[in-house]
Amino acid sequence: MTRTLPRPSVLGLILLLAVVAIFPYLYTWPFFSSFLDPFRTFQVTRFGLWLIILLGLNLLTGYSGQISLGHAALVAVGAYVAAVLMSQGFMGHDVPIAVAVLAAGLFTGALGFALGAPALRLSGPYLAIATFAMIIALPQILKLESISFAGQEINVNIARWTGGVQGLLLDRPKPPESLKDLVTERQWLYYEVMVPAVIMAAMAWNLTRSRIGRAFVAIRDAEVAAEHMGVNMALYKMTAFALSGLFAGVGGGLFAYNEAFISPDSFEIIKSITMVVAIVLGGLASIMGTVFAALFMAFQNEIVDALSRLIRQIPSLSILEGYLPTTANDFEKLRGAVYSIPLMIFIIFAPGGVAGLIHQVGDAAPTWWQKGRSRVTGWASTFKLTRRRAEPDAEAAVEERQDPEDETRH
Repeated sequence: MTRTLPRPSVLGLILLLAVVAIFPYLYTWPFFSSFLDPFRTFQVTRFGLWLIILLGLNLLTGYSGQISLGHAALVAVGAYVAAVLMSQGFMGHDVPIAVAVLAAGLFTGALGFALGAPALRLSGPYLAIATFAMIIALPQILKLESISFAGQEINVNIARWTGGVQGLLLDRPKPPESLKDLVTERQWLYYEVMVPAVIMAAMAWNLTRSRIGRAFVAIRDAEVAAEHMGVNMALYKMTAFALSGLFAGVGGGLFAYNEAFISPDSFEIIKSITMVVAIVLGGLASIMGTVFAALFMAFQNEIVDALSRLIRQIPSLSILEGYLPTTANDFEKLRGAVYSIPLMIFIIFAPGGVAGLIHQVGDAAPTWWQKGRSRVTGWASTFKLTRRRAEPDAEAAVEERQDPEDETRH
């Protein structure tokens, strides 16, 4: 009886999950203590938050082609739903954190499905402007106490639930009493965020390879052709908004729990636009691209600081002081330019983002490298490998067809 070993790609996935599981303790080991510390655990926790949030945006914008500039509004709604449930409970009962986050995801998913209905007749820049209006209006709505209508003052008092301008302050995340000796607060928070992040990433990966994901791609590439093939345009567009809202709500709820504070200004217009920039830089319609986008969002401050330090180390740059940005203060003022410049470069030279660039480099590599990458990760370009294998067979077939003709001629 022969035993089959697990595929290298499965072993790689198991190894990755093992690293994720032990990461909060790595800084206590001798080798890793030189470059890891508890703050890195906090940063990786934020990476998990952004991964959930951006997966939803990439499903909507990258896969289904529905441009959304107001994704931060759905994240804010999810954050407030979870924060209200965690701080004030429901009908006099305390709500567990997991239930509050799940309720936030379901609520924003339903909201996204409802918002998808009026967006059915919009596309391109018109849809982008319509979604952009949500993030403009939401902060003002969250601060409302009363509104005037037909000369009468109507008391809506939304600020009673949201805390108005001051926001909502939550209790700091703490591990259970039975685990206090095993994990710190940051380690416990890490696991509470990374476990949902892994689950949601697996969910997104399966969605993109299912019938729903293929319908999204068909709608994005050619709506008319997709409709003639039997794709229910209205249903799948609204489903894309619903799934985006689900991911945004879960990410927003975990964001409120992680920060222990939420206010109307937590997700402003710039943050919403930066999310779109991040998924474009990482790679649209790519789970791996979303991972790079989440890394960018979690470590963007360090990326800017490292870039400014690198530029200041150029010897001849001191001559340009006073004419061009050369100091740390100059780069801090021009932090937004650091987002725009890479975006323009990637749109021109690598429209597929970092993930697309990696695939292009891999596709240009020799066949033996692609075979090895396919065995380990399953990411190799099967089309090119198949084509290269088929080329010798095609040439042989042509020669066989030509041989009888040559014989008859002779």
